[in-house]
Amino acid sequence: MQKLNWKLLILSAVLAITAIFQMGYTNAYPNTAIGSFRIFLNESANEPYTLSNSEFEWAWSAMLAIYFIGFAAGSVISAGVADRIGRKWTLFLGTCGSLLSSLIALFAIILKMPLMFGFSRLVMSLSAAISMNGLILLFQESSPSHMRGLISFNAEMAFVITNLIGGLFGMQSILGQNIVGLIAVSIIPSSVACFLTVFLKESPKYLFLKKHDATEAGRALQFYQNIKDEEEKMNVLNDLKLEKEEMGHQKNGSLFDIMANQPVRRGFLLGLATMQLTASVWPVVFYSTDFLMDAGFSYELSESVSTGMLFLSSLSTIVGMFIVEKYSRKWLLIGTASVNIAAILVFSLSAILSHYWTWIGYGCIICLILHGISYSVAMGPIAWFITSELVPINFRAASQSLVLALNHTVALVLAFLTFPLYKTIGPITLVIFFVIPGILCIIMLILYLPETKDKHINVIVEQLRETKAKRKESQKLETEESIGMNKL
Repeated sequence: MQKLNWKLLILSAVLAITAIFQMGYTNAYPNTAIGSFRIFLNESANEPYTLSNSEFEWAWSAMLAIYFIGFAAGSVISAGVADRIGRKWTLFLGTCGSLLSSLIALFAIILKMPLMFGFSRLVMSLSAAISMNGLILLFQESSPSHMRGLISFNAEMAFVITNLIGGLFGMQSILGQNIVGLIAVSIIPSSVACFLTVFLKESPKYLFLKKHDATEAGRALQFYQNIKDEEEKMNVLNDLKLEKEEMGHQKNGSLFDIMANQPVRRGFLLGLATMQLTASVWPVVFYSTDFLMDAGFSYELSESVSTGMLFLSSLSTIVGMFIVEKYSRKWLLIGTASVNIAAILVFSLSAILSHYWTWIGYGCIICLILHGISYSVAMGPIAWFITSELVPINFRAASQSLVLALNHTVALVLAFLTFPLYKTIGPITLVIFFVIPGILCIIMLILYLPETKDKHINVIVEQLRETKAKRKESQKLETEESIGMNKL
């Protein structure tokens, strides 16, 4: 077993938590601090009044859904930015935007301006997309193959930990009643991320394959992988030359080129299907407290369960970091996704039946926790980086960003509609929006997803190409057998 590079692991973890802090934190505290934000919206009107439940549900859904508009736009922008200025400066740009968004949100609350607060969420989400893409690309391309999954796990670990911090701080007993202080907290990590990113090196793959600078690529390898021996450094650069040769036969990563290239197109679609499995996390993060209250639980218990779920999710991500490099990437993803979809289905059934038998409502609590654990232990983290493992570097930034953009466009619609429709037609909403599409995505992954663990990108691309060839060969054999039988 190859040794872990603890310097790289710690560096990536610190950067992930500080760079992604806004994304997780600001999407979690509205869940537990929902009562204070209801007061904020009521008091912000020229003539303060009380919003009806229906008015608040639609207004609050729209406010939270702004996140998906910004993230989708930021994902599209980040593709060109990452290839033009590099992975490091893409990350720096995103962290600066996150810092700016927290300052805008702070003044919005002080001045009681809901539209300004909505704009801050737009800036935050746009910046979060740029940060997330820059972070994933930087560390995917800077890590040795035996640590690639472990390092990439840090992005999801940061997301669930900052979700937990946001959920905790949003509780009424901590900062839930002081939303000025609640928002001010996020200024600190964003400032740290801006400072740290300046001192990073560019990704060695980007320097070697995109900038054709072997000298700087060697220095970056020394910085990230602590490779000082010249022979070992040349071996790594020789591996990169193989990828460069593969790139020489391919065009650049526009959407048309992605769709025209069969193995790249398949990798892109598999990445999209995997990301779509994560769509249910947003209603859970945004509305789980309210969902549990609808099942008959008190506000205090619902708030505590939602926060406890985030705590267990954080522990699950840590567990996932230890198993991601030991077991099949494909079957870890499919196994945890199956549990996740089953948890949503049983949650919906428990919520429906709780109106007839109160004790069945406790199934909602169990399923909510199971959903968080199955998401965090493997499904969520793998979904964020699997696209970058499935496509070559000249398609990587475009594919990664387009997958996130399309995923968040769909999530925008689902997150906006879930809360008010849940209130109108009930928990069956979750089955329609998440269970049925999730089952279809899992079937697609079982049939077509190749194993990516410890595999060179050229091998993965060949597997994606062979999948189609094998299917054609199988169809040809079936046709020949059919003709033979007819002749007989």
